Amino acid sequence: MSSSNPSLGPLTATQKRVAKVLERMREAALESDDDAQMFAELLEAGLTDLHGQDAFGTEGQCDPRGDFRDGTWSMSHVQGIDD
Repeated sequence: MSSSNPSLGPLTATQKRVAKVLERMREAALESDDDAQMFAELLEAGLTDLHGQDAFGTEGQCDPRGDFRDGTWSMSHVQGIDD
């Protein structure tokens, strides 16, 4: 994992921690469908809460599950995979 992004400058400690944890979650999800299901449920709850707070734009256009201007997305229906 790179410690900097040339276009953004050096990463903060928080950015590094988030990236490392997500990297480990990705590895676990790819190795085990049970882990993937567990993470999907956790992500669905958290992302839905953030979406309701307009954390991904007022129209949900920056939601990592998909652009809500194009439809309704969830961890069981992700834009680019299930559309």
